[in-house]
Amino acid sequence: MKRLRKKHPAVRDLGEFGLIRELRGIVGSSGNSVVVGIGDDCAVLRGDNPHKYLLYTCDPVVEGIHYRPTDPPRKVGWKTMARNLSDIAAMGGVPRWAVVSIGLRRGTDVRWVKQLYAGLQAAAKAFGCQIVGGDTTRVRHEQFVVVALVGEVERSRITLRGGAKVGDSILVTGTLGGSLRGKHLSFTPRICEARWLVAHFPVHAMIDLSDGLSSDLHRMAEASPRGIGFEIHAAEIPISRAARGNLSAALHDGEDFELLFTLDPRHVTALRQKWARRFRTELTEIGRVVNSKHKVALIQRDGSRQPLTASGYDHFAAS
Repeated sequence: MKRLRKKHPAVRDLGEFGLIRELRGIVGSSGNSVVVGIGDDCAVLRGDNPHKYLLYTCDPVVEGIHYRPTDPPRKVGWKTMARNLSDIAAMGGVPRWAVVSIGLRRGTDVRWVKQLYAGLQAAAKAFGCQIVGGDTTRVRHEQFVVVALVGEVERSRITLRGGAKVGDSILVTGTLGGSLRGKHLSFTPRICEARWLVAHFPVHAMIDLSDGLSSDLHRMAEASPRGIGFEIHAAEIPISRAARGNLSAALHDGEDFELLFTLDPRHVTALRQKWARRFRTELTEIGRVVNSKHKVALIQRDGSRQPLTASGYDHFAAS
C-alpha cells in the first residue's frame, strides 16, 4: 500500500495570526536586549539609555492590497508612514528614524515616486521622525513600499497590549468603520493623544486598530493573562460617517488606526474632562474587561450577550 503523504497546511489555512504564531515558535524572543519580541505592535528593545526603551516596527504597503494603482501617490506615501507611526503610538512612544524600501516597475513615472516620497516625508516630519535611508528594487508586477521605523519610549510609560485588568474600562479614540471610502489613505496617527495619555494616566493596555475592532480585541485577549476577557456594548461603538450607521463595518472593516486601551474606571471621569479640553478627537467608553477565558463578547442593544468573532481583515484568509 502507498503511504499517504501528510498534507501540510497552506498559509490560508492558518490565517495571518496563525502564521505569526508558527513563526514566533521558530524565532522566539531570546536575548538580554529583547524586552518584547513578536506579538505586540512593536518590538521593545534595551538600548544604551537606562531610562528608555527602543521601539521597532515594520509595515509593508502593497499595490492592489493596501492601495489602488489610481490612488494619489502622495496619499499612498502618507499612509505607509502613518501605519508605522500608529504602531509607535500604541506603545506610548515617540517616532525617531525610518528607512524606506520600495519595489518599482521599470516604467514607473519618476513624478509618481517623488510624490510618494513627499507623502512619506510629510507624515514623518509632522511627528518629528526622520527618514535616514532605505533601498530600491525592481518588480515585475505589484509595486510595494516598506517602512521600518525606530522609536523611543520612557521605561515608566511603555504600554503593551497584554496588560488589561479585570474591571478596567475599555475606551477607543475617534470613530470606526468605512475606511475604504478614503479614510485609510488620510488618517492621522494618534501619536499626540497617546503621548499625552501615558503621561497623565496609568493606562494598562493599548493597541492600534489596524485589523478591525473585533480582531484587535481578540489580539488583546490573547496577549492578556489567563482569565481576562472583554465585553463591549453595541450601543456605545462610535461609528464613522463613512460607515453610514453600519455596526458591522465599525466592528470589522479595519484600517481605522485609532487607539483602543484599558484603564481603571476610577480615572475615566477625569480623563474625559481633561481630554475634552485638550483634543478634538472623540473618546468613547465602549465596555469593560471581565473575568473570562480570553473571550470577547458583544452586548446587543436589547441586552443580549453574544460571542464576538474575530472577523476583521486577514491577509491570508480564504476569500
